[in-house]
Amino acid sequence: MKKLICLVLIFVLMLTACSKWEVEIVDPTKPTETEGEESSSASETESEPEVSSAPETEEQPEKIPERNPAFVFEKPEILYPENAPEELFESAAFAEAMNRPSVILYDYEPISDCLAAVNFIEAFEKGEYAELYIFRFTNIDYYDSKDASCTCLFTENGVITETAEDWKDWETCSNYGYIKPIINVYINDYGFFTVESEIYEPVYYKVISDFALYENEAEHRVMKEKYIDPIFTITVSPKEFASVSDFSAAELVFLFEDIYNHENGNDPWQKFGNNWPLSEILSLLNRYFEGVTKEMIISDSRFAYDPETDSIFYEGGRGGVPPDRRVFDSERSGDILTVYYWLYHEESGTIYDDKYYALSIRLLPDGSFRYLSQEIIENGG
Repeated sequence: MKKLICLVLIFVLMLTACSKWEVEIVDPTKPTETEGEESSSASETESEPEVSSAPETEEQPEKIPERNPAFVFEKPEILYPENAPEELFESAAFAEAMNRPSVILYDYEPISDCLAAVNFIEAFEKGEYAELYIFRFTNIDYYDSKDASCTCLFTENGVITETAEDWKDWETCSNYGYIKPIINVYINDYGFFTVESEIYEPVYYKVISDFALYENEAEHRVMKEKYIDPIFTITVSPKEFASVSDFSAAELVFLFEDIYNHENGNDPWQKFGNNWPLSEILSLLNRYFEGVTKEMIISDSRFAYDPETDSIFYEGGRGGVPPDRRVFDSERSGDILTVYYWLYHEESGTIYDDKYYALSIRLLPDGSFRYLSQEIIENGG
């Protein structure tokens, strides 16, 4: 019921004078106007709040706002419990979140309803008092640590103030000790609660799950993991191809690295060092493509070929911050599956450009598949 109420409130607020806040499912096959395109340096979403004080030119609140005991709110409803570990629900931080007007995220994805965020925006526009707490839980296996941060927002008389809390091991709370005035908040077309101030880049918090925004999201995530993720090199920077002959030697080596990492959970250096056997490269690539040859790979002098060991020398050197990819549709004709996807900014959900991509795959009777081709399609083309 709360999920329904949340979506109804979203629709109602779309009809208000707040022209910046319009939540809708985006059709990637049609031209769209997206916010945040003016600047390629989008905010470091979900990063820890700034602790530095604002310049003297910006008026600062005198103290951290106190919660109004008379403020009435509905507690959050957990819509996606399957997307978080059981231990989260037993923690002190989670118990506190459930006793506040909160939106709760695990690994940067909402597991609760968005009602608190919707109500906060409505109160801000009306000049009423409201509170919003955005709890973000993370569980980093590499560091064996569990942490939670809470962005605390207060509004009254059309003024918004932000502070934050840190929850060590999901149990012990401490205040960050900063206070930041906010000039505007809204939810963008992609389900991100957007916080704007005069001196900082916008900060984004995912508050509406993609499972609520997009049809067949669960099925599309499976397709992304199975078909899009293994060939990172040519989907994060999509390349048109009709056969493997369209790939350079470097792209083939990068594809081997991508697929090996996807299958094994680690990179080839951990097994081969800097000398990668050609037999391993060809065997793996020809399980996903048709017709990869030794000559295609050793043609590039940057990969020094050693005929005695039949290996190439490669030390790596790729870098950069790539966009993310989302599958939005698919179609099948016989044994040919075509998967459609677009690129988007992970920080704000904004679609990267006016293109989408069609990756064609041949499905084989034994459950394996081969990549056949990829086409770049102009929006509306």
